[in-house]
Amino acid sequence: MPSHLPGAWAGQAAWTVLDTHFAAGAAFLDCWQTWRSDPQRPRMLHYVGILSLSQLQALSIPHHASPATEDLARALADQCKDLDTGFHRLLLHGGLVSLTLCVGDAKPVLAELTFRANTVWVQPDATWDKWATKALARCCQRGAHLQWQTAPAHASAWLAEAGFVDAQGSTDLSAEFNPRWSLGPRDTEPANRTPAHCAIIGAGLSGASVAQALALRGWQVTVLDRHPAPAGGASGLPAGLVVPHISADDSPRSRMSRVGVRLMLHHARTLLAEGHDWQLTGVQELQRDTGTSLWHTQAAWIQPARLIQRWLDHPNIRYLGASSVAGIQWDGAAWQLHDTSGATLVQADVVVCANATGSVPLLVSQHTAPLLSTGLLQRLQSLQAVHGTISLGPTPQPLPAEWPAHPVNGHGSFIPDVPLDTGRSWLAGATFEPEAIPECAGPAIAPLAQQHQANAKKLSELLPAVGTWLAPEFDSGRVTHWSGTRCVTHDRLPLVGPLTEGAQSSLWMQVGMGARGLSFSALGAQLLVARLCGEPWPLEASLARSLDVARTGRRRGATRKPVSDD
Repeated sequence: MPSHLPGAWAGQAAWTVLDTHFAAGAAFLDCWQTWRSDPQRPRMLHYVGILSLSQLQALSIPHHASPATEDLARALADQCKDLDTGFHRLLLHGGLVSLTLCVGDAKPVLAELTFRANTVWVQPDATWDKWATKALARCCQRGAHLQWQTAPAHASAWLAEAGFVDAQGSTDLSAEFNPRWSLGPRDTEPANRTPAHCAIIGAGLSGASVAQALALRGWQVTVLDRHPAPAGGASGLPAGLVVPHISADDSPRSRMSRVGVRLMLHHARTLLAEGHDWQLTGVQELQRDTGTSLWHTQAAWIQPARLIQRWLDHPNIRYLGASSVAGIQWDGAAWQLHDTSGATLVQADVVVCANATGSVPLLVSQHTAPLLSTGLLQRLQSLQAVHGTISLGPTPQPLPAEWPAHPVNGHGSFIPDVPLDTGRSWLAGATFEPEAIPECAGPAIAPLAQQHQANAKKLSELLPAVGTWLAPEFDSGRVTHWSGTRCVTHDRLPLVGPLTEGAQSSLWMQVGMGARGLSFSALGAQLLVARLCGEPWPLEASLARSLDVARTGRRRGATRKPVSDD
């Protein structure tokens, strides 16, 4: 443990450590133990560790630890199973400790990091040179303390050139990052945003996930929704699948979905009752085009409304139901959120729009449109509303021999047995139909009977035996339904980030989850809050750009049509 800790973090809201040689995690475990034992600890501890794939695989086996850190070692090992190269966000100690494991070579990893470290630990590594040292400096806050163990001969010169001063020691160096030149925004803007009051519009997966993340950090959060209770929109589906997306080229969408699924499963394990609210059943994916089958071990069904309720169950969160936000306006000091009569519902320092296509009329208004970043209006107006209907009915007991014992997805999906409030049920679907965005023209939705027929057809193609077994239920009209409207972007990836220019933006967004809110909402919340609060990002910077609100839109003239997220 560096000599400046724990004294340096006393009274701070958050502290960030960069460890360039995470190895077996011994330094992290000591840091975590020191943090949890310190009455003057910062509220949040962010730890970023760089390690190789072989070191990562060893982490999944609890190694010998001191008696004080044995429980921490087991908790770390439990979350490190089945990880691979790339960035991985692990939430520990009730979410107050965030560990970002960066698996790969140090130089390319450093280029993907986006944060300002307070403490830096450098371990002996043959790849270090002056260029890697400059990349390290890019991740430091002015005043950051660096400790370099067994430093090479030229390390002192590299550090001085990169802006580190007062280097002490010979082979074990310590130094402070305090360059004589200006660091631009890093000098003028605080590294970590002080907790304040945030208003979140929308109480679905997108809004509730952000609310929970901010509340953990000490923010006061007001969540507003037009429905009386949370999860009144598309997030209120009876049950959905948490399953990673697979692609032949391992696209950014696939890579991000793996991170998002792990985060969602972590929330389910820590907040929900397994077997009642969710179940780690595994999911079979049938690929119609190739006729192949994939088995996803780390996949589950989940009842999202119950997770949303747990996310919002925090003393720092206030829920205002039946509150239709008709306008938002900046008065020079705070955001004013108005209802349809013009009365102020709430005022806040920061606003997050998480109300799907309902955000469009709010943001294109005369009060907010002039404040938006260049090109955002066009991106917002390209959002699509897609209506979806799920067919469901009582699960026969015992399960018929023709039925799988686990969920299956592919072209549509089938969940054979979920304990809903109305009884144990099967679910099949869902339909995808374009729907009119509020205040815009759009096509009409097909009659309910046709939507059930569409789900029955998908089910017969996905699982012919199950489709045959349930055909009489569909034909007789005995199946029931749940319907909701999803928000879809041009590239089927969410819009997550600030809506105005500048690092201290006070207007943010998380929308466009489509049919993958269970895969992306927790990840999007981690990314949004990391950017808002000045924390390490949960993804490589190049991947995070795929979710940015200001990313490049679709090509002009491209055909716009809804695409199923099956």
